[in-house]
Amino acid sequence: MKKIIAISVMFALIAGAVFADTAIGGAVETRFSLAKQTGGEKDDPVMGGSIGAAQIQLSGSNTEGTLGGLFRLRNTDIVRSATWYHRVFVWWKPIEQVKIFLGIDNDGLFDTADFLGWSFHAGDNDYLFNHHWDFWRQVFPGNWDGFGLAFSFYPMPGLDLNLVLPTGGINWPQATDAQVGKSQPISGDTGMLPGRLRFSGNYSLDFGKISFVYIGGVAAKEKGTAAAGSLDADNNGLLGLSFLITAIEGIQIKVGGSLGLNTDSDMLINAGLGVAWAGDGFGVKFRAGLVTQGDADMFITGNIMPYFGAGENAQVLVDIGVTSVGDSMGWYVTPAYRLGIDGGAFKIGIQLYNNIKLGGNIEISGADYVKWNIPMLLAFNF
Repeated sequence: MKKIIAISVMFALIAGAVFADTAIGGAVETRFSLAKQTGGEKDDPVMGGSIGAAQIQLSGSNTEGTLGGLFRLRNTDIVRSATWYHRVFVWWKPIEQVKIFLGIDNDGLFDTADFLGWSFHAGDNDYLFNHHWDFWRQVFPGNWDGFGLAFSFYPMPGLDLNLVLPTGGINWPQATDAQVGKSQPISGDTGMLPGRLRFSGNYSLDFGKISFVYIGGVAAKEKGTAAAGSLDADNNGLLGLSFLITAIEGIQIKVGGSLGLNTDSDMLINAGLGVAWAGDGFGVKFRAGLVTQGDADMFITGNIMPYFGAGENAQVLVDIGVTSVGDSMGWYVTPAYRLGIDGGAFKIGIQLYNNIKLGGNIEISGADYVKWNIPMLLAFNF
């Protein structure tokens, strides 16, 4: 790791002579479970810890602001347990109205979930809250975190049009070496053209934003549901439409959904609604989504999170959620305390959950007893 840091610093010094805007930074997050009981009353509580994420990032652009790149190296993530590149790409703007992107960005390009996705818990991950980013990206599609080539067009103020050729693997995880370097047929039922093309368009208006998305060749299993498709002739992708309303002061409203266009199976319908209100030292966020497909049990989930200031740079958040599939229902309650410290943060919470998988994709677990955890995190940015 020391060798990697030394090489990264050397690269930054060389790049600094060429680029007008060069930045080097990083972050470390450490995790600890003060006590956890996940196996029912018969199991004794356990204690343990881990490194969440440790990363170094280099980024820069030329003096004209027409060419730039970013490289982020992480210790580990949900993709694999070895050091790997989380984000690595180069972008180029040959003219002001066109931007070309080549590489991989696992923070997700062209996301349309807005405050219902990654930012719902202000960026905190599943170790503290139930995040379920894949489900909300299914309801509000657009996110792209695989490898490939993308073209963005800005024909007029407020309008962006994005076309993606995802040449790497389409199924998660996309960021492994085998997936990034994967070659695809150009044509045919499983080919790139037209089956895997992706398109997104966003138009910002005085009241908010309209987003339209088409994703070809969606993943073999839609997140958060039992509905499945495959990359063959019957899989015609995912079509999404959503509206973000910001015209009301202090309030954001997001509504929309998507359709799974599999011709040999019942229509997969995803719908979602979210509201965020921010006051003076207090706020609340709410989101709800449903999935239905033919005679299958309807999948419904929702959560509400009030939050308020608790002193200088401190905040208390209480996230409460319910998920229902047919006759099965699960729930969770996760109060948390977050203290911002110069350069980082301290976080601690309590997780109570029943008949639901904690973190990751939304899932009824069949474990009908209360499980609990007391997670703590220390994070530092440099």
